[in-house]
Amino acid sequence: MKLLFWMLRETGGGVSPRRSARIVLGGVIVVLFGLSGRLFSLQVWHHDDYLAQRHANSTRTLTLPGTRGSIFSEDKVCLGQTTFSGASLVANPRAVPGDQRAEVATRLASLLGQDGDYARNVENQLYERRDKYYYCIEREVAIDATAKIDAELRLGNLPGIELRAIETREYPLGNFASHIVGFVGRDMYGQEGVERALESYLAAKPGKRVIAVDALGHPIENIDDRIEAAQDGASVYLTINSGIQAIVEDELHSLVDMWEPETVSVIVMETNTGAILGLANYPSFNPNSPGSDAAARKNIAITDPFEPGSMFKPLIVCSAYQRGLLTPTSLVEYTPELSIPGRKKQITDHGHEIPNEYWVQWNGRSCVTVNRALVSSSNTVMTRIGLLLGCDELYDSITKCGFGRRTGFDLGGPRFGESAGVVRPLDKWTVPSSIPSVSIGYEVQVTPMQMLNCFNAIANGGHVYKPWVIGRVVGPDGKVLHEGKPEILVESGLSEEVTRKMMNETLKGVVEDGTATGAQLKQYRIAGKTGTAMKVKNGQYSEDKVCSFVGYAPADNPVISVIVVVNEAHGKVLNKYGWPIRHYGGTVAAPTMSRIVLRSLKQLGVPEDMPEETASKD
Repeated sequence: MKLLFWMLRETGGGVSPRRSARIVLGGVIVVLFGLSGRLFSLQVWHHDDYLAQRHANSTRTLTLPGTRGSIFSEDKVCLGQTTFSGASLVANPRAVPGDQRAEVATRLASLLGQDGDYARNVENQLYERRDKYYYCIEREVAIDATAKIDAELRLGNLPGIELRAIETREYPLGNFASHIVGFVGRDMYGQEGVERALESYLAAKPGKRVIAVDALGHPIENIDDRIEAAQDGASVYLTINSGIQAIVEDELHSLVDMWEPETVSVIVMETNTGAILGLANYPSFNPNSPGSDAAARKNIAITDPFEPGSMFKPLIVCSAYQRGLLTPTSLVEYTPELSIPGRKKQITDHGHEIPNEYWVQWNGRSCVTVNRALVSSSNTVMTRIGLLLGCDELYDSITKCGFGRRTGFDLGGPRFGESAGVVRPLDKWTVPSSIPSVSIGYEVQVTPMQMLNCFNAIANGGHVYKPWVIGRVVGPDGKVLHEGKPEILVESGLSEEVTRKMMNETLKGVVEDGTATGAQLKQYRIAGKTGTAMKVKNGQYSEDKVCSFVGYAPADNPVISVIVVVNEAHGKVLNKYGWPIRHYGGTVAAPTMSRIVLRSLKQLGVPEDMPEETASKD
C-alpha cells in the first residue's frame, strides 16, 4: 500500500520514477482488464459456440434413413413401396489409416474381382479425399461380392469402409393406376399423383447417429453412440378398387386396339360419395421408368377440356324441368332444321332426324315430346328449349353443376394442371350464338371429371361431389392421420323429382331406344347419354371427333357412374355386313362403358336388375 502511495505522489522536475511506474501500472491494469474480458467472452458469451466446435471436432453425425410409406388400393393391394435392392460401397477417407490405404484398396479390388489398376485408383482417391468424410467407391455391388465384403467388415479388415443398402421406389403393378399413384424422382421426392400430393405424409423423417472420433476422424471404440431413430413414412390407402381398376384398364386397352385413338380417359365413380373407384388414361406410363414423355404422364381426366356435344343436353332439359317450364311429356315443335335470327348457320338434325312415327300434330304444327327429343338427341329441340330458358337461366344452370370451376379433386388443382374448363362470362353470351351452341354442347369446354360429376348429380339426386381418391393415411404406429370423406362441391339446384324420376326415365330410354343401344345389358339397366363433338382445328370445326358416353347403373338404384371419352378414333372397324362403323359416341364409347359397368357391378356383388319382360323371354 505504501508503495502505491509513493507511486501516486507528485515529484518535481523531469519524469520521475513514480510517473513511470504509474504508466506501467496503468498498462498492466489495461492488460488485465483485456484478459478478463477475453476470458469472459470465451467462458460466457461464446461458450456454446466453442463447445459446439469442440463437439464437432470430436464427433461425427451419421444420417439414419427411414423408409418411405407405401401406397395401397382400397382392398390393400400394394401400388407403391420402398425396397432395398443391393448395396453401394462407400468409404470415410478420414477413417482409413494412412498406412493402410494400399492394403484396404488391394483387398477391395480382390473382393470385387478387379485388377491392380483398380486398386491403385481407389488408393489414390482415398489419399486425395483424406480430409473428406464420404467417397462412393461402387454404386451397386454384385450380390456375391456384397457377401464377401460384409464378412471382411465383420472381421474389421476394412477400416473406414461401409456397405449401404440402395433404397428403391418400386411400383409392383407397373402402369396400373399410374396417373393416380404418380412416381418419385431420384431424390425420392414425389413428382406426380399421390406421391407428390402426400409427400409430407409418405416421406420418412431421418434419424441420426452421433459417434465419437479422434483427431484423425477415426471412430473411438467402446464409447456409446447417441442414436435418434428415424421415423418411417405413413401408408396411404386409396379409394381405388383394384378389381375395378383392372377392369377399366383392360377395357381401355381393348378400345385402343380397336379404335386407335389419340387419347382416352375412363373414370368410375361411386355414385353416392364421389369416391373414385377406377381411373385410367391413354397414353399411360410406367412409374418404375416414367421417361421423358410429359404427355403420357398427364392426367387428361382433369387436365384436357373438350366440347362435350350431346352429353350436355340432359343438363339443358333438367333446367327446364326444374323451373317448371316442361315435363317429359310436354310437346315441343319439331323441325329437322331451325334458323335463328341473327345466326348465319342453321341448327340441323341431319343424319339423326326423329322418325315421323314419333311426331304429333298439335295446333297445325309437328311436335315431339321432350322425352323423345332427348332420346333421339335432337339439336333443334334442344335449341328451342335453350331459347325458352334464356341466357341467364342457362348460365345459372351450367355454373351450378360445377362447370367453369375446378372440381376440388384431391389430386387436382393448379399444381396438377387441373383445368377449370371454359364457360364464357355471361356478358359475352348472345342469343343467336351462345344459346344454340351451348344447348347442344358447344361453346363450353369440360373435363371428363367435370362431366362425370354432373351426371353423378343426376344419379344421386342433385349433389355435385368433390371427387376424392385418398381414403386413409395411417402412420407407422397405426394411428389414422387423415381420413377422406364425401364432400359437396356445389348443390346443383336440381331436385330428386327432376333427376331421379323425370330425367332417369329419359336416360334409360337413350340406352334402350336411342343413340346408345350398343350399351344395352341383359343383366343391368344403364342410364346415360352419348356425345359426338367435332373438334376445332386451325380455327374451324374439322371431321375429327371426340366420342363419349357417360351414365350410371343400375339405373333405378345407382351404385357407380362411369364416363368414357375417346379423342380422335382412327381405327377402321367393320360391322357384320362389312361396312365401316362410323365414329360416334354410341358406337365407339358406349360399348366399352357398358362392359365396364357389367364387370364392375359383378365385382362389387350388385344384384342384377334385369327387366321383367327380358327375363320372361329367356
